[in-house]
Amino acid sequence: MSKTKSFEVAIKELEQVVTQLESDELALERSIELFDQGTKLSQICAEQLEEAQKKIDSLIEKLSVEKQPEA
Repeated sequence: MSKTKSFEVAIKELEQVVTQLESDELALERSIELFDQGTKLSQICAEQLEEAQKKIDSLIEKLSVEKQPEA
């Protein structure tokens, strides 16, 4: 599983994994495989959200510095 997946692709795949895991018809081994896949997808999403939050924080900080009145 590549970490270059977009957030949107990773979250869609994660939703599909969750749907499959909620099914009562999975063998234990398949459930474990899907759980592993889901945790990896979750990590990809979390890392991308963290990066997005850093960018937003940086932009807000830059904006607030630019708007401060000169002394």
